[in-house]
Amino acid sequence: MHWRARKALDRCQDRWVRRGPRTVLWTQPTAHLGNFLYDWMHAWDMRRRGADVVCLRTPAMDRWLPVFGAAAAELVVDARDVRLTDRREKGLHNEFGPHFDEQDLARFIEGFLEPSGMLDLERVPTALRAGEQDVVVNVRRGDYVSNEANWRNYGFDVDDYLRVALARSVEVGGPVGRIIVVSDGIEWCRQHLSWLAGHCESLQFEDAGQPPEVHLAVLAHASRLVLANSTFSYWGGYLSAWRSRRPEQVVAPWFHIRTDLGGAAWQLDPRWSIVRDIPTGWALPD
Repeated sequence: MHWRARKALDRCQDRWVRRGPRTVLWTQPTAHLGNFLYDWMHAWDMRRRGADVVCLRTPAMDRWLPVFGAAAAELVVDARDVRLTDRREKGLHNEFGPHFDEQDLARFIEGFLEPSGMLDLERVPTALRAGEQDVVVNVRRGDYVSNEANWRNYGFDVDDYLRVALARSVEVGGPVGRIIVVSDGIEWCRQHLSWLAGHCESLQFEDAGQPPEVHLAVLAHASRLVLANSTFSYWGGYLSAWRSRRPEQVVAPWFHIRTDLGGAAWQLDPRWSIVRDIPTGWALPD
C-alpha cells in the first residue's frame, strides 16, 4: 500500500475504529530503560486512577521485564495483542512539570520500583556503596559515541563539564572523599579521567563489569551525584533525590540534545544543581 494511503487509513482508524476503552502508549522501538520508564510511570499512574492504559512492549524491554517482575508485565502488551479498537497514544511523557513532578515520581518509586526489589541495597556491592562524602559520577558513552549521529547530537566536552560539576558538588555538599565512576564505557574513563584523582581523596572506577541494574542501584543509593545527559542518569538522579531528600546534591548538565529546545534538557528536576554553562559552551570537542 502506498504510504499516503496508509497514512489516510491510519487517520480514519484513529477517528472511527480506535475508540475502545483501552489506550496503548506507543513506546518508541529505540527507547531503552531511561526512556521507556517515563511511559511506564505514566501508564502505572493512569492505571492507579482506574484507566485502562498499557505500553507497547518493545524488544528493549525484554532485558528488563524479568528484573522488574510481574508488576511490569501488567504494564505492557505485545504488538500482536493490540486490538483494532485500542486507542494509540504516540506522544512522550518525559517533561518535568507538564508530564510529571516530584510527587508523581515519589508515588511511582514507592508503588512500583521499590516493591520490585530493583532498588534493594543488597544489589550494590559493598565496595560501591557511597558514603556521605562520596560522589558518584555517571559518564555516558556507548552509542552516544559509537553512533556518529548520536555523537553529533549529544556529545560535548566531558572533561570541561566534570570540572565545573565537581566544583558545584563541593559547593552544595562539601569536600569529596571518594569519586566512584560508573559508565557504559569504563575503559575510556580509566584512560581519560585519571585527573579526577586530584579532586578527591580516592578515585574508583567501576570496572568489574556490573550490569546496568546494579549501576542504577549504585546511583539510587548515592546522595551525591554528577549526572550525564542521558535518561538513565536522570532516573538515577530522581531515585537519589527521593531517597536522600537532598535533591540539590544531584548535579546535572543543562544540555541534553542539540536538535530540541536549543539544547536544554526538559527532563531535569529543577531542585537539582544544574550546570547551565561550561567554558566550551556544550560544543563538540575538537
